[in-house]
Amino acid sequence: MDWSDLPLDLLHLISKRLSDLSDFIRFRAVCKRWHFAAPIADPPRQLPWVVATRDGLPNTIRFYSLSTGKIYTISFAEAKGKRLLGSSHDYMLAFDPKRRHLSLLNPFTRSEILLPPTDSDWHRPLYIGPDPVQSGDDVVVCWHSSGILTVGSCRPGDREWKKIQIPEGSYGHTFYKGKYYVNERESLATKVIDIKTGATLSTIPPLICTKTGQPRRLDYLVMSSGELLGVSGRKWTCNTIGDHKFEVYQLDNENEVARWIKIDSIGDRVLFLDDTVGFCLRASEFEGLKGDCIYFIAYLYKADADGLYEYPLCRYNLKNSKAEAAVPGALVNMSSWFFPSIL
Repeated sequence: MDWSDLPLDLLHLISKRLSDLSDFIRFRAVCKRWHFAAPIADPPRQLPWVVATRDGLPNTIRFYSLSTGKIYTISFAEAKGKRLLGSSHDYMLAFDPKRRHLSLLNPFTRSEILLPPTDSDWHRPLYIGPDPVQSGDDVVVCWHSSGILTVGSCRPGDREWKKIQIPEGSYGHTFYKGKYYVNERESLATKVIDIKTGATLSTIPPLICTKTGQPRRLDYLVMSSGELLGVSGRKWTCNTIGDHKFEVYQLDNENEVARWIKIDSIGDRVLFLDDTVGFCLRASEFEGLKGDCIYFIAYLYKADADGLYEYPLCRYNLKNSKAEAAVPGALVNMSSWFFPSIL
């Protein structure tokens, strides 16, 4: 049988196993039959890429692909001078410090969506779903200004943000199905807030350290299949990769009062952390991905390098409680995650 005569359903299954978008694009270019069997609207699931997010980008954006182990450089004139902010899906949140414009950028389709202005220079995305224009989902962003943490939501085309404000000073936060979860700095309790009304729906007592009896800080809140996980691990105080330690806790809602329970394993799940937020994937759904691990980007200060930081991509194994470099070398100026999409 000729390759071009393979059954369409088999070709489609093959296309869904391609772990890199460049391979998917080449697959579609083989012939008309292969092109038809791999619709652009149904690409294979992608592992996140690591993206350069520092100030003053040139008119190119650099990515590292976990699937291929390669660094890609994509020309994108609209990115020049902008600051890319935090992890997201198809679109990246970008801030232009000169024009003070906030926008969404898709480096593959070269599209840019302007968002309403804010009064801040510091922003982080909480939720940017796939294809925000067509889906109708809100874009959820937080920013600091004048001692206040503001969480804003809008849809592309809106002129203003729908905002709630929280006294500044918080650790770990996430957004899930209209609810904003945030750890208070002073009490270390977790508040669950309605994103539309600003009303506090519930307050989860803080994690209590069994040794000291004192509240313990959770640096990340991550949703995993509807379950709330808390992660403790301070990346900014480590001098080497091996210094990094993480502990994972799961929220137990079965009793009258919710409480955090330490878990030694997350099984098939994999956590991905950047400087402020995290997300979760299933290792079994991706080739080459190790379960029961935390992927993170370390911030290692190099005193002999003119005060520069290195950003090695690392993996923390919950089974042996050890951190190691996930790839050789430092990914200079790469410090966040991005899910590539060609839609």
